[in-house]
Amino acid sequence: MKDKMMKYKTLLFDLDGTILDYAKSEAAALLGAYRIVFGTNPPYELLPMYQKINSSLWKEFEKGTIPIQKLKSKRFSDLFDSFKLKADPEVFSEIYLKELGEGGYLLHGALAVLESCTGRFRIGAITNGIGNVQRSRIKKAGIGKFFETVVISNDVGIAKPAPGIFAIALENMNLYNKKEILMIGDSLSSDILGGINAGIDTCWLNPLNKEPGEIKPGYTISNIAGLLEILS
Repeated sequence: MKDKMMKYKTLLFDLDGTILDYAKSEAAALLGAYRIVFGTNPPYELLPMYQKINSSLWKEFEKGTIPIQKLKSKRFSDLFDSFKLKADPEVFSEIYLKELGEGGYLLHGALAVLESCTGRFRIGAITNGIGNVQRSRIKKAGIGKFFETVVISNDVGIAKPAPGIFAIALENMNLYNKKEILMIGDSLSSDILGGINAGIDTCWLNPLNKEPGEIKPGYTISNIAGLLEILS
């Protein structure tokens, strides 16, 4: 088994939920935007409702059933309808995205893993997200130096789990041997299924010990530091 694990020469990381703390960024951005638009703190129930709506819409985006431009405003129009709030969802979205771009928070252990892997492996990132927001967060987190390429779905017009976004990353890095590549991510439906669709081995970051269901990752780790054990 160790010989098999040692074969990887390139690591492709998801960002949100794997390297970057999206939940923290999301909560701070929603709070900041709400205060700017409504002049007060949001009700306690607003964040969980937003997360439910947003998660559902991103799953639609992964399936290609909703464009990103519509997603950006619809999540807030649906949210405002739920709470009977009066505000322009497009204006709110712009403020929210600006606030979100400030959230360069790293998940615990992520920086140490990137530092440990640098020099031993080639490293790239593939993320479903909005280009200017993701670039801002990467810069604020100080992690851009670790990646040879960062492919953002909104920039290239293809989202995980479609294999095309992986093909772009491989082309950017001049990679041809898929057997030497490992995709690491926290989402079964985008990162792991995407890696499988692209013919790349996968490692699922599963901190909540969920059951994988029909999508079977090659490896499963409960925290990002567990990747180092796989690669040792």
